[in-house]
Amino acid sequence: MKKCAVINDLSGYGKCSLTVALPIISVMGSEVHPLPTAVLSNQTSYESYACVPLTSAMSDFIEEWKKMSVSFDAILTGFVADEKQLDIMIGFIDCFKKANTIAIVDPVMADNGSLYAGYTSQMCEKVKALCHKADIITPNIAELAFIANEEYSEDYDTIISYCKKLDNQGISRIVVTGYKENDTISNIVFDNKRIYKASAHFIGGYYSGTGDITASVIAGGLLRGLTLFESAQLASDFISKVIEHTDCSNHNDGIDFERFLSDLSERVQ
Repeated sequence: MKKCAVINDLSGYGKCSLTVALPIISVMGSEVHPLPTAVLSNQTSYESYACVPLTSAMSDFIEEWKKMSVSFDAILTGFVADEKQLDIMIGFIDCFKKANTIAIVDPVMADNGSLYAGYTSQMCEKVKALCHKADIITPNIAELAFIANEEYSEDYDTIISYCKKLDNQGISRIVVTGYKENDTISNIVFDNKRIYKASAHFIGGYYSGTGDITASVIAGGLLRGLTLFESAQLASDFISKVIEHTDCSNHNDGIDFERFLSDLSERVQ
């Protein structure tokens, strides 16, 4: 089985991060090896939360993995609790990324045009450095703008221009999540100058954790031989179907993806 290291947080409530990556990548036929960045009582979109950063433990865990001479077919990164963890992620990719390893960075830093609380300019610069270590990045529209050092814009042509700017800087494979257009929502796939829209029906509303689900499905698809566009389309189709069948009184709780995991396993047989 292919092996995927996932560097992300573990939230006790609210479906996101490791609690979606573990089942999704596993059901798609690859092993998941989690390296937790933090343990949270609940994910950060709720009114309050408790967080235990695991910064020092991460370094200890990595040293043990080095002793074991482990190797990975993919590396997927997500939420960080502090600036030092970005340095650790960069070092992890430098250490464990081999010629055939796919490094996927989900630059969890912003939404709706604003940085998340606690993000400093120094952290933003390190997120950009981390993105330059990746083979593929999966930003939402706000994160794309920050990485490109541009103004937030939901205009399609502007989004593509930001992707082209990053391509000129060496980031050539980008999946921009959450682009809304009329009754569709798309993952815009920029793959070595080729541009695709991986679109699905837009139901409306905010649902926590869909970015993590997208990144996880993309990782799982690539590990099973799907193209980047096929993986992004699978993520769009899957999330749209799940939202349609989710009765969620609090959208911070996430979507009921567990009931449809068999759809993912069937698509990668």
